[in-house]
Amino acid sequence: MKKIILPFLTAAMMSTAFAEVDAEIEGMEYEVRGDGTFLIGGPTYAFDRIMGAGGTFSESELWTPAKLRERLLFNRMSGTPSWTPMAPAVWFKTGNELGDLIYQNLLPSDEPNPANRTPYLEGGFTTPSFKGFWATARLFQDDHFCGKTAGPRKQFVGESFAHFGENIPLFSTAYGGLGYTNSMVNASLLVGSEYLWTYTATSRWIPVHYSPRIEARADVNNVSVTVAYEDGEYKDVRKKESGRRQEINGSIYYQCGEQCKRGMLQVSAGLSFRGVNDSGTVYTELENERVLWPFIELRAQPIPRLTADVMFGINERDWLVQDSVQFTSPTPKNMGIVAGVKNISGTRLNPLADTKEFMDNHEINLVADGQMTLIQGYAVFNDTLGNMSIGGRGSYWAEYGAETFDVEDFVTGAMTYRYGNVSRINSWIKGVTGELWFNAWYQDLFKFSAMGGFEHIDGLTKKLEVTPTEFFVSFGGDWLINKTFRIAHSLKYRSDARWNLRSPNPMVVKGDWYWDVTFEERIPKYGIIFSGTLLHALANEVIEVPNAGYDRLRLICLAKKTF
Repeated sequence: MKKIILPFLTAAMMSTAFAEVDAEIEGMEYEVRGDGTFLIGGPTYAFDRIMGAGGTFSESELWTPAKLRERLLFNRMSGTPSWTPMAPAVWFKTGNELGDLIYQNLLPSDEPNPANRTPYLEGGFTTPSFKGFWATARLFQDDHFCGKTAGPRKQFVGESFAHFGENIPLFSTAYGGLGYTNSMVNASLLVGSEYLWTYTATSRWIPVHYSPRIEARADVNNVSVTVAYEDGEYKDVRKKESGRRQEINGSIYYQCGEQCKRGMLQVSAGLSFRGVNDSGTVYTELENERVLWPFIELRAQPIPRLTADVMFGINERDWLVQDSVQFTSPTPKNMGIVAGVKNISGTRLNPLADTKEFMDNHEINLVADGQMTLIQGYAVFNDTLGNMSIGGRGSYWAEYGAETFDVEDFVTGAMTYRYGNVSRINSWIKGVTGELWFNAWYQDLFKFSAMGGFEHIDGLTKKLEVTPTEFFVSFGGDWLINKTFRIAHSLKYRSDARWNLRSPNPMVVKGDWYWDVTFEERIPKYGIIFSGTLLHALANEVIEVPNAGYDRLRLICLAKKTF
């Protein structure tokens, strides 16, 4: 729930807000962050856990109203591949893991040439509004993180599985549509085709081809409506299996308006829904082929410095509560101290997710018995003096009934799969965290940030799918020269993380330094932007998620004309 988690996460975001290295694609902003455990298996799967957020789960596993328009990819909410219409512009974006054929031509002839690598490709436009109407189109695919797994995954589809190229990328998306915007209404209708691989509980990459996928959105005053139709084709040519899932999903959301927000009690409410019609072999199941998820949000502010938030959702199968109480202490000017307690309890982190998976005549139950409870207390301070600020945060959390996976057996080969069921850790997992940050700036010319933090977790950590990073440090700088040339970079280190239940032996992702940088030239008179972003420099090329590809050094370039 955005109202609950936003105040708590704002402090963590403060240090990264100054060094805004461009993400490879929207929805992958976690990749350029340093304040947590961000293990990347591809644009469609990552373990994105912010240090100090509390609990043992990935942030994308937890459903909140703030994610209503994010995609449900298997059992996780994801911002990629994004179907959110872009602002008026025309753009082209491309990139490659360094080692491609163009890069090879620049090397001396006596040096060994690295192997060819895989690209990112994108092009699109959104027209300016004409009497409120506008049009958009976009084609994009991200082949990164796919190289190691392309061979085994190609055995599923037996042919090219993308709009272009033969790398078997983890997604390839094309859509176009129309929209209308005025002072009261913002609406759009997009139609497209998409090739997508999702990562399941058994550690398989499952291919699905949506043709068509249709998504409609409308915001009218305080009401937001989203409806998507997905006609998905599944297949495994090795076993001569095929299936089809026709799905309708979406939400209706009423948000507290401006007049409502001035009151002591604020109310918002909504309904999320999914309905599927399966035929043939589709590898997963949604119980009763439908789920309705009504929810309500309440905010009470009896006095200006005390705020209480709660989100509650319930249906015939699940319930989920997220609540918090937060107090802002009276302090001298330019200083803030916030203390609070938050709680998350429920039967499932994501009540809209599928309930079963099927593999090799095995049925994998994705719903654990019982419930989980997370309790966290935190305190945040921030002080500003002239062109500098310093802050810190400490927290203590405890989680009972955390979701885990009871492995019955592994199947090893080119890739490793597992049988078993989702279950719970029926004991307390506890964590304590601390973070400090420093920011400095000079007008718009220069911004600098430094941050460090630690987290210590006690309990049955071998039952956690991921034992997270224990500490990190990060530094960032952002220069804007002559108001036209921007350089943003970040240097960060995170300690070891470990996957415990995806392979017979735990997979350790070694700690390392990471350096990311963006160079951007702006021509404000013509609304033109040229930028280049270098990602994953300095660090070793490693696999960060079981059954995933390498996270390699890569360069992304963008040319954009805004209207």
